[in-house]
Amino acid sequence: MASDKNKDYVSSPTTGPPTATQATGLFSYVQPAAQSKIPALITSVLFATSALVPPAALGQNVYFPPYLHRVGFSFVFGGAAYVFAAGDHRNGSGIATAWSLTYLFLHLRKSLKAPRHPFTLAMAGGTAGCAALYGTEYFVCEN
Repeated sequence: MASDKNKDYVSSPTTGPPTATQATGLFSYVQPAAQSKIPALITSVLFATSALVPPAALGQNVYFPPYLHRVGFSFVFGGAAYVFAAGDHRNGSGIATAWSLTYLFLHLRKSLKAPRHPFTLAMAGGTAGCAALYGTEYFVCEN
């Protein structure tokens, strides 16, 4: 005799995880991009490309994040793009937002000090864009 405790339950739409709400107003234009893997993938490629550039090529006294940070953030943003591709927009936007803010906390001020280089500004700007885009999805558009 099998008891009810041993039955496997199949999730249904009423027992599954909460779904995302549809954005209204200005956020309705941002939401399709915020649920896309493309911005995270572009940022990942930007960081991977930066890992190939030697710091001496940027010029003297130009700040360039450490090599392991550039490689690590490339993998993190690539992982976030994978999570988006798997269809998990909530966790993908959370990963991209958290790690974007981490990069900005570690490197933004040094990247903006003179002498600057367009490559380091592109890395900081792309990361700030990801933080704003995915942060909007994570904090505003989701339940």
